[in-house]
Amino acid sequence: MDDTCLVKLDLFEGPLDLLLHLIKKNEVDIYDIPIAIISKQYLEYIGLMKVLNFEVAGNYLVIAAELGKIKSKMLLPKSEYEDEEEEDPRDELVQRLIEYQRYKEAVKGLIDNEILGRDVFLSGNRNGNEKTQELELIKPDLWSLIEAFHSIIERRKAELNADISFEAESISLEDKMAQLKDYMVQKRIVHFFDMFENHYTKFEFIITFLALLELVKNRVLKVLQNEPYNYIEIIYLGEDQLG
Repeated sequence: MDDTCLVKLDLFEGPLDLLLHLIKKNEVDIYDIPIAIISKQYLEYIGLMKVLNFEVAGNYLVIAAELGKIKSKMLLPKSEYEDEEEEDPRDELVQRLIEYQRYKEAVKGLIDNEILGRDVFLSGNRNGNEKTQELELIKPDLWSLIEAFHSIIERRKAELNADISFEAESISLEDKMAQLKDYMVQKRIVHFFDMFENHYTKFEFIITFLALLELVKNRVLKVLQNEPYNYIEIIYLGEDQLG
């Protein structure tokens, strides 16, 4: 895909958000981060971001280097003459993560107070009929979407019993956004997996995912979950509110 399809991640999440996501996903203590595991997964995500043609900002690489440095320090054998009270190599990173998490929670609290009782949506089935069940406002982060996207790719590879070919097509990101918007005007609400129905090439998957992110950014679509790490639903909000 060419550079015109680059998506700037600073519009969505940052490297500290990714670390917090991995800590939560692995259910580990933020004060005792398993650096080897987290740094390996962090690098895997950077690889996925490059596959998706995301513009990986320098601060992601800075954190990757910092994780590598911490990992190297922790692999060094401790000398019997070392001070037992020596600072843990992870301490500075842990403090940054805690401060950032507090900041995010404070901002989220302010936003939740403003929209309380307003952003609740009726769930619909594939035929567009409404259900009586309501979806509470739980907005999945970018990394949850990437995980769901990756699982779709792996599932399709298993179905085909082969790797998925690229086979780039001529459709632009803007045209795919228009197609996706027309699809959502009819469906109103769909499961995340349904967005990729009948996709068989990497280009189809990637261009659809990028179009989805752009429509979410432009407030044409909204992404919700009924609870964290559960299935994801896409909801049509209306015309592009950014003009």
